Formats: sequence, C-alpha cells, structure tokens
Amino acid sequence: MKTLSLFEPIIPELQAVEKTLHDAVHVEQTQLRETLSYLLDSGGKRIRPAMVILSSKFHEHDETRVTPLAAAVEMLHTATLVHDDLLDGSLLRRGNATLNTRLNAGAVILVGDYLFAQAADLAAATESVPVVNIFAETLMTICQGELRHAFNQDGWRRTKEDYFLSTYSKTASLFAASAEAGALLSGAPTAVVRALREYGLNVGMAFQIVDDILDFVGDEAEMGKPIGSDLRQGTVTLPLLLFLDEYDESALLETIFEYGEGREEAIAALVELVRGSPSIDLAREEARRHTVKGKEALGSLAPNRYRQVLLDLADYLLGRRR
Repeated sequence: MKTLSLFEPIIPELQAVEKTLHDAVHVEQTQLRETLSYLLDSGGKRIRPAMVILSSKFHEHDETRVTPLAAAVEMLHTATLVHDDLLDGSLLRRGNATLNTRLNAGAVILVGDYLFAQAADLAAATESVPVVNIFAETLMTICQGELRHAFNQDGWRRTKEDYFLSTYSKTASLFAASAEAGALLSGAPTAVVRALREYGLNVGMAFQIVDDILDFVGDEAEMGKPIGSDLRQGTVTLPLLLFLDEYDESALLETIFEYGEGREEAIAALVELVRGSPSIDLAREEARRHTVKGKEALGSLAPNRYRQVLLDLADYLLGRRR
C-alpha cells in the first residue's frame, strides 16, 4: 500500500481499508482475481478513502462501518477508471498498462461492472440508507458526466461552464461524497456534514484542474502517461479554454479534432503554445481559489490533528506534480 506521509495519523485505518479491498476481490475465478488485484495494486494513493476516514473523526464513529465505506469509495473510483480508460482508449495509467492492453473491450466493461457491484455491496455494509443514497447519487452523477462527454459533438467549441460541470461530475462529486458520507456516518450535525462536503467538493475541483494543467506542463516519467493525452482523446480542458480566450488557433484545433494529416504535430505545437502562455498561471489561480474555499469550509470544525491533515492534503493536492 502506497500512501502519503501526511496520512500517518490514519495508517491503521487505511491498512484496514486495504485488507477489506483485497478480501472483496479474492474471488474464486483465478483470472478475475488476478485482474482485480492488479487494478488495486496499480499505484493509487487512497486519497478518497482517507477523506472518508478523516471526515469521520470529528464525532464518535464506528470503524466497522467507516472501513467498508472507505473501501466502497475506492472501489467505485477504480471502476470509473476502468471505464474511463476504455472510453478514451488509454494504454497507460500511473505508468502501468491499462486493462485495454490485456483484455478485450467486452471483458473490460464487465470488470468495471463487477467493481461497481462490489462497491455497492461494501456501501450497503454501512447499514446506512442516507450513505447508500449518497453513494448511488454520486454514481449517477459520474455516469451522467461521462455520457455528456460521450454525446458531445462540439469538439473544441466547449465552454468553460461545460468544463466546470464536467469537472464536478467526473471528479469533485466523489470527493464531496467521500467527505459528506464519512461525516454523516459519524453522526456529525448537519453544519459539520455540509462543511466537510464543501471542503471535498472544492478540493476535488482543484484536484482535476491541477490534473488538467499537468497534462500540458507535467513530466511524462512522473505522470506515467504522455503529455497532451486530453487533446489526443478529444478533450478540451481549462488551460486550453483560457488560452482560446486570447488566441485563435482554429487551424491547429481543426486538424486535431477532425483527425487531419499531421495531427500529432498539431497536438505537440498546441501544447507548446499553451505551455508558454499565461493560461497555465490563470488555471493555477482557479485551482488555488477552490483550494482556499475548501480550507475555509473547515474553519468551523474543531481544531484537531485530523482537520490539520485535511488542510495539509488540500495544499499537497494543489502543489502536486503527478
């Protein structure tokens, strides 16, 4: 299990989550068991389960219910990555080969579906109807976001409003649900539950914006995937949208989005243009605004070591390089 050093106060809880995850995928069928274990061991930092655990620490809580919830959140996240990689045709994630290189498309879909089912089973183990409702609503939000992207025919003519909606659906909704459900399971009062959801939502928005920035300026070796992957998959993100507010590069964009001759060269050229423009700093500032807003949401919570970890986590995610 690879975890961030700042999670040191909750290492025993994360170890319990890890055991729950691996117990859940220890199925009889050998190839399925090996495939599921491969996915769980592919380098995730367990940020979302940590958020569940940390959010449960402000009131009395029952770890026997928090642990399956944290595992459910990670299992759901893993399932979405499996389907994302299939939809995008990705061959690498976190420096590891995706299931697309190992299985046919039908099998990949079924592996993702199996993970969704396992996640739902773990969520049900909390024996909390409100938590299961949050889990189900979040899954629908994520799927709606993916379908919105799949049905989008506008190509590079995407708006910033659509980008922010997609970012909430794709990423921030699960961060928000992790913090909200963890707090709810601890019996926290409504004000605390809302504060932690607000924290998770904003940190999740910042997380995705930083991800999108790194797709232009990150180090391929550190990221474990090629620079310009979003453009290659036909996805327009905030740095490019901010760039297009000031510069007209429609010829390059048409080549990229219409799969014209010289597409790879056009992607490389556009990436360099965006890298050298103010749009990267503008996007970082947007991520910073969300981070500040998320940290401010914790102001009403009791100042304990777990709140400090949440504050440090927000800063870490803003400054990460992969």
